Amino acid sequence: MMSVLVTTLRSVLANADAHLAAGRLGASRRAYEDLLERTQARTDRAMEVVARSMLAQCLLRTRDVDGARDQLQSASRLLDPLHLESHARYRRSLCRLALEEGLPNTVEPELRDYLSWAEEVRSHAEVLDACQLLARISSPEERIDWLRRGIDHALNFEVHDTLGYAYNDLDVAGSLPEAMEAYQQSLTWHEWNADRGRPGARRGVVGAGWAVGTLANRLEEWPLARTRLEEARKLAEEFEGAADLVGLILAELAIVYEAAGDVVEARRLVIGALKSGREQSLESVWPERWQSLCAYARELELDPLAT
Repeated sequence: MMSVLVTTLRSVLANADAHLAAGRLGASRRAYEDLLERTQARTDRAMEVVARSMLAQCLLRTRDVDGARDQLQSASRLLDPLHLESHARYRRSLCRLALEEGLPNTVEPELRDYLSWAEEVRSHAEVLDACQLLARISSPEERIDWLRRGIDHALNFEVHDTLGYAYNDLDVAGSLPEAMEAYQQSLTWHEWNADRGRPGARRGVVGAGWAVGTLANRLEEWPLARTRLEEARKLAEEFEGAADLVGLILAELAIVYEAAGDVVEARRLVIGALKSGREQSLESVWPERWQSLCAYARELELDPLAT
């Protein structure tokens, strides 16, 4: 069902995927563009579909919907349904385009068709992916059902790479303890993948640790919050691919110190969070988080504009 891709192109693809998984969007886009040029030079239609599909995902992350649509339209003319890997990447990207466009009466059918295809060809990672996407457009109750269905399928077929993100999505409204259990599971799976050197896993550990710490703050479980946030901070500061999360982690850690009565340290951490946030353009990337950070700074009698 799947033809063998040229080894050198494989290495270029692996490099591009690693950049994308680590959150280095500019580097990943350049790497996929390089891959596209190489595939065209070698007339490798299957790998060209992969390159164009992944370029579309990069463009969608920067809200370039027209550019992403153009890439996928070009890919569709080269598509071979019997080539599983290229077809899977194309379907992943096509569904994300549908979500971004948000056209009435088209998104859910597209996602359900994606799920049916993945189940039919036994493409287990895509089954989990489809369930996660369907969860995004569903009611809270259905959202939980879709995520549990995807997670159960992934566990049954040992699809471990993205399980951490699936558990991270399982934040159950109105049930913080159950959400905490899901985040802890997410952290466990990201750590499992990091131990095996999987692309993006270290960033996943940072993100999951931050999520656990943030929820622990809401539950006022201060020792757990401090432990997870300090661990996430240390890894984020050592790992280039998680620099954008440093400010968010510092802001949550400040809450822990304020709760312990150390307002001086809380202010120092918020100042660091503001500095990191500006360096990483947090205001444009995560506007709600940035506004929340500025509001918290004012609560601590800091001027976010002058700090």
